[in-house]
Amino acid sequence: MFENKEDAGRAGIATACQAVARFLWVTGQSPLLAAPLLALRAAILDLEQGVANPIIRPDAADGRRSRSALKKHASTVAAVCLEALVDLGDPVNETASRIARLAASWSTWGDQQINADTIKNWRNTIRAMRADEHQRVAFDLMRKDLLEHGGRQEVERLLSDGPPGMPKT
Repeated sequence: MFENKEDAGRAGIATACQAVARFLWVTGQSPLLAAPLLALRAAILDLEQGVANPIIRPDAADGRRSRSALKKHASTVAAVCLEALVDLGDPVNETASRIARLAASWSTWGDQQINADTIKNWRNTIRAMRADEHQRVAFDLMRKDLLEHGGRQEVERLLSDGPPGMPKT
């Protein structure tokens, strides 16, 4: 696949990233280890759609950046942080407000305003997805890992540092 396609190997790279991420999941590793690989895969898929993802093109215009898979990845992380903290006993509204304040500083949003309703809507949208949809699978895996291995401390680290694989600028 890597050498036989006329896409400079992009399909092979995307497939390899997905395969390694799947291997990490099957062997019980933290889904957070797979995040950079999945972000790279998403960037390659964005490129195929004509979206200049900042992982590949750091000089991508903000308008193009907002449509990239990075935004979906970041919204999933924010939603799973809300889910995990609510599972740990935190109240939904106050927690969503706090997550919104912290997530608003992540680099991926461009001009989009993030508030408590935004965070709750992302969480509700993902929870309403079929269990086999990619974003729902990622959400469920991150939630499980956070609750079983990281707990509140890892959620707080994610909120302050931003999602793994996310550009800092």
